[in-house]
Amino acid sequence: MRVLHISRTMGQGGAEKVVYQICKEAHEEAMFVASTGGAHVEELEKNGIKHFVIPDIDSKSPIVILRTFLILKKVIKSENIDVVHSHHRMAAFYSRVLNIFNRSFKRVYTAHNVFNNKRGLLRYALKGSKVVAVGNGVKSNLTGFYGIDENRVDVIYNSVERPERIDTPNDQFIRDKKDKIFVATVGRISEQKGMDVFVSALSSIIKRDRNVYGVIIGDGEDREKLEQQVANLEIQDNIIFLGFRKDIFALIKAMDFVVLSSRWEGFPLTPIETFSVGKTIIVSDIEGNNEIVDGTNGLLFEKDNVEELKVRIEELCYDVEKRENLEKEALKSFSQKYSYEVFIENYQKLYKNL
Repeated sequence: MRVLHISRTMGQGGAEKVVYQICKEAHEEAMFVASTGGAHVEELEKNGIKHFVIPDIDSKSPIVILRTFLILKKVIKSENIDVVHSHHRMAAFYSRVLNIFNRSFKRVYTAHNVFNNKRGLLRYALKGSKVVAVGNGVKSNLTGFYGIDENRVDVIYNSVERPERIDTPNDQFIRDKKDKIFVATVGRISEQKGMDVFVSALSSIIKRDRNVYGVIIGDGEDREKLEQQVANLEIQDNIIFLGFRKDIFALIKAMDFVVLSSRWEGFPLTPIETFSVGKTIIVSDIEGNNEIVDGTNGLLFEKDNVEELKVRIEELCYDVEKRENLEKEALKSFSQKYSYEVFIENYQKLYKNL
């Protein structure tokens, strides 16, 4: 079976990591990827997976849409594609239109996020397609807001492959840790991830205790804005911007705990990555986050509530016993619910059933 994945990018996001992992672990399928490119392209090529560069599938320009359509049409024909697996709503739309002209391939769409717009577009795009939701919250969004028949939607939980060996990162600030407390946040620096809330909550703690540090792992369109916020709060010495990093598991393991202050999510990988190395997390109490974090393996706070997040961060900074108990349950959650092997097996079964 020959499978073409269409993603907006192959950058640092969770959906992109899922695409990479599915492709890397394929045994009986030949995998291909089309996207604008990004950090995972090099890894794809190392694993012998062909990548095709396409324009931004979210573009509304008629010229870009036509060009994208023609490139994908050519790839499907030249590579004898049997399945087109979309990982973006516009990718699903392109797949549906292409299927009108070429009935030889099946269609799959994985919903990675929760949305409340473009109902007509998605309903049209998913007609005749197999649908996967990355969590129950995402499935509820598809069946509730978009009216997709629940019998058409399978839930396959995202997971991450934990490295067999995790070495301590070579960063100087980690080597000099001593009595310092490191609180990390991971992801794209954007409105969605709410890192401004993270910085605001940490600010008053840092001003009272200069042994507390915030570590921002990731990059994005709002980085300059976030750096300005840090400067305005005069906490530059205690906020460390690491940018995009590949050694994410090692970095998380070196932290005391992680915060994910998202404003919206589908089924985020950051809590699962955190659990996989035996660390705990504080997350905003929204769909997706609260499907993974339940109070026994990590803590929750009301979305955008800076004061409540500050209280939760203080709990984990200074109550070591509580933090250790949460860590034990976090590792248990990863082993029992979010197995990487089950994640891969479920996608392989999906392709076979097509």
